[in-house]
Amino acid sequence: MNSRKKSLMHELKWTVIALGTTMIAMWFLFYIYLNSLLNEYVIRSMEQASSQIISELNQSFLQLEEVSFFLSEDDAVYQLLNSSDGREFHARAAIVVDQMEQISIKSGFISNIVIYENSGRFYRFNGTISNTAAKRLISLIQKDSLQRHIQVQLDDINYVGYVTDVTENTSSLGKIVMLMDEIDIYHMFQEIEENNSMRIALAADEKVIVANDAAMLDKSLDELKELDDYIIQKQVGFTPFELVISYKSAGDKISILFLAVMVLMAFLLLMILERFLTFWRKKFFVPIQSVIVNVEAMEGRTGAFLMPTGLEHFDGLVHGINELIARIEQSDRQIYEAELFLQEAEIKKQKAYIVSLKKQINAHFTVNVLTVIKALTQAQESDKAGLLCDGLSFLLRYANAGDSFISGMEEFFVLEKYVSIMEIRYPNRFEVEIDMEDFLEEIELPRMLLQPIVENSILYGFVKSDLEHKGLIHVYPRLESETIKIIIEDSGVGMEMGHLKNLRDEINLAEDEDIPIEGLSHVALLNIQRRIRTYFGKEYGIIIDSEKGKGTRVTVLLPLVRKK
Repeated sequence: MNSRKKSLMHELKWTVIALGTTMIAMWFLFYIYLNSLLNEYVIRSMEQASSQIISELNQSFLQLEEVSFFLSEDDAVYQLLNSSDGREFHARAAIVVDQMEQISIKSGFISNIVIYENSGRFYRFNGTISNTAAKRLISLIQKDSLQRHIQVQLDDINYVGYVTDVTENTSSLGKIVMLMDEIDIYHMFQEIEENNSMRIALAADEKVIVANDAAMLDKSLDELKELDDYIIQKQVGFTPFELVISYKSAGDKISILFLAVMVLMAFLLLMILERFLTFWRKKFFVPIQSVIVNVEAMEGRTGAFLMPTGLEHFDGLVHGINELIARIEQSDRQIYEAELFLQEAEIKKQKAYIVSLKKQINAHFTVNVLTVIKALTQAQESDKAGLLCDGLSFLLRYANAGDSFISGMEEFFVLEKYVSIMEIRYPNRFEVEIDMEDFLEEIELPRMLLQPIVENSILYGFVKSDLEHKGLIHVYPRLESETIKIIIEDSGVGMEMGHLKNLRDEINLAEDEDIPIEGLSHVALLNIQRRIRTYFGKEYGIIIDSEKGKGTRVTVLLPLVRKK
């Protein structure tokens, strides 16, 4: 058996050497003629393809103009830029986000969309540039009085920008800036180019700003016309950009000799391959096909094994496969039993999670808010009733959304909406201070993380207590290296030491399915602890400190998760 394997390998070795030597010699001759005689044919093909490529690129860049026109004519954008303060600005920005979801931004290289008012207040609707970079971008546009086109480096990335003015009754309200990553444009040029000698560029103000050939950058269109033999250019709608394709003509015509040599080489190659395939069909393909047919005939049936081929060097393979099949069947049985056990445990755990999750925003809360709305309407306080309707609608949409994570700024904005409802529902019982730091815009948090904690502070710290004075709840985030801390402090009634100890024990054992739960407030905190540890591990979670008569402090400890 070993001698047979050596003989087979010896035959394969010399066959491959002979075939490889012949192919190298033939392709060397082919390369010489191909390089010298096909240039003219390629140039003609490129000329025919240029118009089609320009048309395809033009469609992609025209989407910039379509998106810009939609936003510049949208009433929601006018209202955003006419906002009186920062809170209203962010609230109206959320409306514009909903409006933008109705259009399809198919142009994959629109990296960022920024809308800002003339005072400098801005909102980034798409993309990943930092707030600092966005402020620098606005400063450059205002400083240089740029009207339509900008090139800038932000966060170590080079961008090409398209600037559109937003006016109302001939008065400028602000600007819309759409940024395209130069790398994305470059990659699009590379994907669409027909040949390495074809050069594709994006120009503005008669000057190349992005190209698939670095030698074209910063050159004027007149210079390109002098360097290249063929150039075609196309204005992109009413944008400041032009698409340019250029290349040099070359080479000799295809000769009859080249065609004869190519046919001869093809004939010789076919003869060599025919002998090669005849040999390996007998020695390899027929027996391996027999093995494949037997494998397909098994159709996943248990206890089925391959039949021997009658060739020693393949029967060893068949024997090894049969042993592997036996081991796999044994492993499959073990895995199936383990999966059944884990599935039962997971179902039990998820049932507990679902019960606690439904406590966050439930029908009881909705009914209570609707009752307050009815009372306010009867008391002719329609403004407050309207605020409650808007807030309740927003919270229900937010609670039923599918995403598990949202930006930190959005989570704090939702918390403000919830607090405004509770302040109307329980007037003069408490007030809430919420600090929003800039870094919240750049991070992600689990959805519906803070609202249950603040609800506990309101209900059990003030509303359901005999506290006579108006209380204070302070919510603020802290960034410490790669860790986020969110603190919720209240000046409510606090807890006895024994009650606090029991609560801490329950929180620390959040993953134990059999621990007792005392009250709905504990359910909310326990659920939050389980969610955090499920996402990030046991080193994160919530920490509770409280003292009877002085209030309660809840610290939420999370890892730093930046927005993608």
